[in-house]
This record gives sequence, C-alpha cells and structure tokens, in this order.
Amino acid sequence: MARVTEWVRDPRWRLRVYGALAVVLAVLCLVPQPYEARAKLVPQEPGSLGLGSTMNALGGQLGGFAALLGGAKQPIDLYLTIARGREVADAVIARLKLADRYGSERKAQLALAKKVDVHSLTGGVIEIETRSRDAEEAQALTRAYVAAVTDRLNALSRDRVIRKQQVVRARFREAGERVVKAEAALQAFRRRNRLAEPEAQLGAELSLRAGLQAQLQAKQVELQTLRQFQGDENPQLRAVQSEVAALRAQIARTADPASGAAGPNVAGLSEVSGAYLDLYRDYRFAQALYEVYARSSEEIAVEALAAETASDAQVIEAPRLDADRKYNVPAVALLVLVIALALFTEVYAPATGIRLPLLGESGR
Repeated sequence: MARVTEWVRDPRWRLRVYGALAVVLAVLCLVPQPYEARAKLVPQEPGSLGLGSTMNALGGQLGGFAALLGGAKQPIDLYLTIARGREVADAVIARLKLADRYGSERKAQLALAKKVDVHSLTGGVIEIETRSRDAEEAQALTRAYVAAVTDRLNALSRDRVIRKQQVVRARFREAGERVVKAEAALQAFRRRNRLAEPEAQLGAELSLRAGLQAQLQAKQVELQTLRQFQGDENPQLRAVQSEVAALRAQIARTADPASGAAGPNVAGLSEVSGAYLDLYRDYRFAQALYEVYARSSEEIAVEALAAETASDAQVIEAPRLDADRKYNVPAVALLVLVIALALFTEVYAPATGIRLPLLGESGR
C-alpha cells in the first residue's frame, strides 16, 4: 500500500499511467470500428393518397365527416410510438431470427434496444438509426425495421378502414331506412289531406282568394256608381248587390277551415301546414343524410382500394451506411476524462496551489 501511494505521489509514474491509459483508450476509440446505418421514412396520411380531388368531385361535405371517422392528420408522436412498439421489435426478431442468435427473445430485445434508435426529424420524418460493429448487421437491422414499421402501419391502416367501413355501412343502411320511412309518412299525409306540393298548393289557394277580393272590389265600385246615377230601385243595382253578397260569402268561406275535392282551402292549409312542413323537413334531412353517407361509403371504398395497393409509409432515404468514420463513444468519453484528469492534477492544481492529499501537499 505504501508503495502504491509512493507511485501515486511520483509525477513520473502518474504521467506514465496517464500516457498508457490515453494510448489504450485512443486505440479503443478506433478499434473495433463502429458502423451506423440509417433510413428515413414519412408516414402517409389518408388525404395524401390522391383521394382529396376524387372526394371533392363527389361532394364537398366530407371534410368534417372524414375527421369524425378518423381521417384527420395524426400526430408524429403516434407514429413514433408505433415504430418503437413491441410488435415492430418482435417482427424484426422473427424476420432476422435474432432469438436463435442471441439465445433468447428477451436478450434479442435488449440488443435491439441498444443498437437501434428510432426518432423524429423536422417535417414529420421518422429516422431509424442502427449502430453496430458489423456493417452488414447494421444494414440488415435497418432494412428489417423499415419493413416492420411499414407492415405495422399498413396493418393499422387496414384495421382503421375496416372499422370505418363497418360504421358507415351500418349508418348508410339506417339512413336508407330513414329516407323510406320519412317519404312514406310524407306521401301518406299528402294523400290523406289531398295536398299537392307546398308551393303549388299554397300558391293556388292564395291566387283564388286574391281573385275573389279583386272581383269584390270591382263590384263595389260598380255598385257605388249605380247608386249615384240610377238610384236604389234600379234592377241592375239589385243584381250587383247580389253579386257583392255572393263574393263576400265566398271570401268568408275561405277563412273557415274546409277541404274539398281540390284539397283544403287557405284556412285549412294553415292548420295542416305545420305538420306538413315538419314531415317535409324530416324527409329532406333524411335525404341529405343519406347522400352524405353514400358519398362517405364511396370515399372509404376508394381508400380501401388505395390501402391495398399503396404503403402507409414512404421511404425517402433507403437504408445505407454513413460515409463518415465513426468512433466508439464510451472510449472517447473515457479518453477525454483521462486527459482532463491529467491536466487538472499535473497543471491546474500545482499552478493554483490546490492541495491534493493523495498527490502531496500541492499536487507534486
């Protein structure tokens, strides 16, 4: 123990130890040579598969509906979670048979966790980076990860399309039944009340009443003229008075709710117009809802077809090795630490007078 303490306090021995450690660590920084392979891919959104213009041609009401059914843009964190998930790692282990190579699936998972790093870049790009001492292994792991991530995203996309199809088909069927029921109720109400189209029915009744009132006003003017020039005993005056009374009675009858062979009059139409408009509004709403689900069903059919022929992840940089020389990071860190320790004990401490008990009173 005393001899070791003497060596530690001897600056020549310390310099020899520092030099030897620096040489060994410098060699370990280069040998064995590490290799890094990387690949970059971008997850594809449903709207980026060329469906936007097609759906706009079918109708412009599908934007909010697509968001409701899960067609909105997904955050990049979701894709990172998928790429770092256990299913992807298991697929890579199975593809490369790493469990046999490392002895167990658990050891293979630990090795993957040390060698492979999945992270995101600016613009929603996912980068898969693999560091290994074997160049072929680094490339193989990167390729396997790209394939596993793509397969996983495609599987999730197919599941999402299937769920959307189930929802839309069920709602489409219900919307069709609702249209049939609403139309049947509307037609039954129209037959029961002998109604035409609302605009035609109301227009006809209002035109009839307006015509009667115009005739009444004309007869009243004629009646005043006859009274002024021919007196009250004139037979023509009596005839005009009878016509005026008949017109007033006819107008009065239009104010009372009634229904004839041609349908209800204005007053009768006013009584049934509320119920009629409610049924008509329900029918129009059911029809509009049916059209929306019909367009959505077509959208999902096109999306399902695209999901079968397109990938949900676009590889923008194929797996390849980095061209620059890589170094062993732990050895580099230890080398920096040794150099810093040597500078502190051999230069800084003596220059500032710091007392280091193991090295003597002033570092020497």
